[in-house]
Amino acid sequence: MAELISNTASKTLTTIYFGLTLILIIAEILRNTTMLLIFKPLLIPALMVLYFVTSEARNRYYFFALFFGLCSNIFFLSTTQQFLLYGIVAFMFYRILTIILVLKLIRKIPLLPFAIACIPFTFIFSCLINLTMNSLSTSFYPAIANGILISILSGIALSNYMLDDNRTNSWLAISTLLAVVLVYLFMIQKYYFPNEVFQPISALIFACTHYAFYKFVISSEKDKPEETITQL
Repeated sequence: MAELISNTASKTLTTIYFGLTLILIIAEILRNTTMLLIFKPLLIPALMVLYFVTSEARNRYYFFALFFGLCSNIFFLSTTQQFLLYGIVAFMFYRILTIILVLKLIRKIPLLPFAIACIPFTFIFSCLINLTMNSLSTSFYPAIANGILISILSGIALSNYMLDDNRTNSWLAISTLLAVVLVYLFMIQKYYFPNEVFQPISALIFACTHYAFYKFVISSEKDKPEETITQL
């Protein structure tokens, strides 16, 4: 009975999460600022509630990471350079915490495959930063730090997936690759080629990225002994 209630709650909260995603996509298409201000800050809290309900471990690192993800999401609602900087810094803390979380949840990091897997992502972000560096201003160094962090996470995800393409590693790889695309779209739109056509696409990718990472966390917790997980 308890499992049935849990499954029902999970399905309901997942529906709410993607319902909010649909609203945000529509708001981006209509360029409705009011809808964005109301519903965009609700997306990550909805995911936090979903994780709280469906996880037995309730890892504190994941909650802290989502908190900084929420902060960056709110800061990015503004188009001013100051708030963009705050958003990038908050996202940097989010990425650091997700890397810590991944290191705690995966069984091993194959060093040589990891080093090789980091190379293409490092190259991509180097080119991206070089392309946008004239517009980055005070965000230059945080942008570099975020590029390094996402390259590290991408290297971990890709190397683990190539060596063991199980469900857990698949979710991590999907989440990370979507995150790379999202960062690419964000940097191009904010600092190089402003075009609002990217906004609905970014909203969809953003939601799918976070959901895929949530699925990775849940799957990892089921495969990992409970005593090794840092609980809330």
